[in-house]
Amino acid sequence: MAYIFLTLDAIQSFASTRQFQSSEYDESRALFDILTGHTSQWNYRDLFFTKTLKGGYFYTSKPNLNKGIIFDFDTFDGFQNRSEDECITIFQKVLKYSIRYFEGLPLVTCERLVPDTNTTLVYPFPFVATKDVYKILIERNLGKFDRKGKQFLVVFGIAKDESYKKAQATNLNKAVSELQGVCLSIPPATNTNVTPIETISITELTDIDLSIDSTIGIEKWNYFLTKKQKEFINSNINGAERLEGAAGTGKTLTMILRCINTLKLKDKQNEEFHIAFITHTISTKEQILNIFKANCSDIDKYLDKDYSNISLSIITLQEWCIQYLGGSLSSNEYLDRDAMESKELQLLYIEQAYSHAISTDFKSYKSICSDKFISFIEKTSINNLFEMLQHEIAVTIKGRANENLDCYKQLPRLQYSIPCSKEGDLAFLFLIFQYYQKSLQETGQFDSDDIILTALGQLNTPIWRRRRNKEGYNALFIDETHMFNLNELSIFHFLNKENCKQNIIFAIDKSQALGDRGLNDTALSIAFELDADSIKDSHKLNTVFRSSPDIVNLAFNILSSGATLFTTFDNPLIDAKFNFTEQEEKKCIAPHYILKENDSEMISYAFYKAESIHQKHNIQRSKILLIASNEHLLTSIQRSANESNKPIEILKSRGDTSIVKQATRNGRFVLSLIDFVGGLEFDAVIIIGVDKGRVPASSESIDSFLFSNYTWHNKMYVAITRGKYIVYILGDKSRGESDILENAIQNGLLITSDN
Repeated sequence: MAYIFLTLDAIQSFASTRQFQSSEYDESRALFDILTGHTSQWNYRDLFFTKTLKGGYFYTSKPNLNKGIIFDFDTFDGFQNRSEDECITIFQKVLKYSIRYFEGLPLVTCERLVPDTNTTLVYPFPFVATKDVYKILIERNLGKFDRKGKQFLVVFGIAKDESYKKAQATNLNKAVSELQGVCLSIPPATNTNVTPIETISITELTDIDLSIDSTIGIEKWNYFLTKKQKEFINSNINGAERLEGAAGTGKTLTMILRCINTLKLKDKQNEEFHIAFITHTISTKEQILNIFKANCSDIDKYLDKDYSNISLSIITLQEWCIQYLGGSLSSNEYLDRDAMESKELQLLYIEQAYSHAISTDFKSYKSICSDKFISFIEKTSINNLFEMLQHEIAVTIKGRANENLDCYKQLPRLQYSIPCSKEGDLAFLFLIFQYYQKSLQETGQFDSDDIILTALGQLNTPIWRRRRNKEGYNALFIDETHMFNLNELSIFHFLNKENCKQNIIFAIDKSQALGDRGLNDTALSIAFELDADSIKDSHKLNTVFRSSPDIVNLAFNILSSGATLFTTFDNPLIDAKFNFTEQEEKKCIAPHYILKENDSEMISYAFYKAESIHQKHNIQRSKILLIASNEHLLTSIQRSANESNKPIEILKSRGDTSIVKQATRNGRFVLSLIDFVGGLEFDAVIIIGVDKGRVPASSESIDSFLFSNYTWHNKMYVAITRGKYIVYILGDKSRGESDILENAIQNGLLITSDN
């Protein structure tokens, strides 16, 4: 074919149908075959394709012959030698630009006008650090058609630089001359190859908000799922499986649907089967239970393992360990039943232990400590220091060294941890641990790592090995594996029955891995006691359902800069595919970065912007999230809200959907510390306090700065990807722009403005 022509009605149909947004759908793969000339056969509802001697035409039963777009293959080779994903991305970016052009709407961040010409540049792929990126060239005014009330766009080139062929009118003239004959000669009603429309209303499904807790049910979800999701959900459990994907790709929902499908299958086969679905916190457990109930009406009959041959246990790891330890651990002996809350209390004990060690012992230890370690202790910000100490005590001293000083001294150091080069450095850290442990002993309490490690010790015994075939599970599903540290990961392979111990299905996004800095494939294999090859065929979800393309590109840029800086930093968005339809993209606003004169002005502006979004875009207040970058700022925002009577609900634990529901009932905005927003999604997000010295936190110690910089790339990625349509980032002008955002600003992915 010399060209492919699309009438406006066909453009709108392609741009508004979810299955044509990502190559992970079969419909998009069929489109790819047409675009690349591998086939001329087409079969999709009321979208028709006709091939002539000169070219190909897409149109519907009601073709608009006055407006359209042509891909001129004599000069445009953008579909050749490219992957399915690249072709679909190019195709959709061009079509969505054409709709905006025909409707007189402004350009978006991936579009540019070439001065003094009629050419538009469309950048289909994310901007990274280099400016050497592909751009699609589109001619807006070629030939004489505009003078007759007709508008046709010509896609005539793809280039990395400014050297490209000029647009020609030859194929456009050919296409227009036979357009009417092609579209109207054969009545669409005679087309017998049209795919029958499912019993579920397409309009009904298209209008559904694909949020993680949607109540549409497993049957209707089948319409939206990608091919990879369907393969994962419908496969039998037979060994270890890893489900990877960036934020917003539907990992949790896909795991839940796999569980429901497995329960239904085992019920039909009348085969005894017990599943444990492990979550990190109680709040996420409640959220997941609600999703199960929303998508499986009879889930209650599976929720009691003692009275059902086919069961589902939704539980946190700490809850399971507490139940297993039974009478040996009373409720007043652990810091908190929730692992997240327990870790917050743990920080208070660490602060107390650290202060005691500094005031009574540090002076005498200085003589045996390294200069680098001393500098770290004296110059690191308190918040960074306590977080690093918490990780050191939990993972390294308790977990890897088993609370033994000699063993601790022999361990290799993890990356981005406290700098230690002399035995005196390790001895002082161990002293802080001893003071911390003494405080717990005096109050008669155990932290979450004590509970996990105690349970771990009792599981690796003859008693449990005999009991596990009766009390264990047939399969284990682990949500948000990246939230668990190495101690916690090491317990999972004991929970299944002996002949099912490899049946561990886990969802992970290592770019969110705040549970452990040493998390990698080797660590996972060792912790789960799996062969390296046993989880090599992982399932990777690339289609992002939650966030707009502009938001995904911003998150991609931040992760790219993180991967450049840190060897253990993953970027799961490298192969990201977009799933937003043209109607959804109309609701989107390019991410903005706004600096105000001081914190007070910044906080006031945050509430002004939130209210403006609520009114201007008709978004419920409860679907607007305000994120504070640190606890001090959170307190200031809360105080300002109280003084000015602003309607807010405050998240107090990670992923707490009950607070979001409460905000919906009361018509209030949601306010959260940045550490608590994981697992949630909102239409609009306002991140407050992102500037130099705060993100990442300033420090004169290079090691603590590396730690802080590493974690802040994680945190900003998580915070930004909570947003669906709108993201605003606010900072203090006197501090200056955050270094983390520098590259995104340079590449036009983050618009800087005053309001």
